[in-house]
Amino acid sequence: MNNYVGKTVLITGGGGYIGSALLEKLCDVDCRIIVMCRYRDHRWDKLSREMRAITKQNSLPVEIVYGDITKKKTWDDVITSEVDIIFHLASVEYEPDGNTRQDLNVNAVSVLHLLQTCVEKKCDPKIIFSSSTNIFGRVDKLVVDEETGDEPLAEWSAHKLLAENYFKIYSGRFGVRTVTLRLPNVYGTVPRKDAINRMVLNKVIQNGIQNGMLTLYNNRNCYRDFIYIGDIVNAFVGAGLMSDNDCDGRYFVIGSKRLITIADVWTIISGEIGKIPISINDSHILNPIDMRSFTGNYHKFNAATDWKPEISLETGIKLTVKELRRN
Repeated sequence: MNNYVGKTVLITGGGGYIGSALLEKLCDVDCRIIVMCRYRDHRWDKLSREMRAITKQNSLPVEIVYGDITKKKTWDDVITSEVDIIFHLASVEYEPDGNTRQDLNVNAVSVLHLLQTCVEKKCDPKIIFSSSTNIFGRVDKLVVDEETGDEPLAEWSAHKLLAENYFKIYSGRFGVRTVTLRLPNVYGTVPRKDAINRMVLNKVIQNGIQNGMLTLYNNRNCYRDFIYIGDIVNAFVGAGLMSDNDCDGRYFVIGSKRLITIADVWTIISGEIGKIPISINDSHILNPIDMRSFTGNYHKFNAATDWKPEISLETGIKLTVKELRRN
């Protein structure tokens, strides 16, 4: 963390799930932080108060700026030569019936505007992008890595892949320093309470606590990868300090290498909450993306940063249940 001292860090989506946790982590360091939010109205007045509470121990001022990342002017206004690292975390989460145009603009077009602005203004920040292992789709092997082919099964995944390709192009053509982290399912509590239930596993745990029951569907025997939020934040911190040779537009898989079915994860949750019953609902029609089955091999990211997950799934679920009950 000492390597962030004196740096200027821009976080898009700083009020979101991963963004608020990263913001809290960086506030232990004597660095300048700029947080970008989309709106300036009653919603973000509340968000501003929450973020300032998170960052009150930071010795340098935390700046909150407002702008729509789908508009190039927003990037023109916020990117300067003083910015050392950009964590581009703002995104639209996957929804089967979501707004496809908004998804494209937020998850891909924003990246193109970001890269164009850096080139036009001759700025050279290191850019860390949040992507997803959903891009792999339904693969024919149980452990995926950077050699696995891509087969997006939803527009959301296709737009994330498009953004990744923009990074490759601009890194190769203009030398923009970028690295992408493809994340698995992330869970655990974060400083912004409003963002916690955006993550599937958090929502499942919350419903189990409130309703005393869990439900499984016909993807229950699929393997899934789950990483605790603290480990994900550490991955981003490590990515921000990677060598320039590794920031050449490539992506890294973040995962646990642990093969565990959704049914087994639900059993762990049930036991931690209090052995609540688990029902089966095979009549619910799932989207093809929900039938993916694999875990991620983090070996290349470990070689570049020494990162590995420190919190086991059992411990992470225990911590999450405890925090959600307390809140």
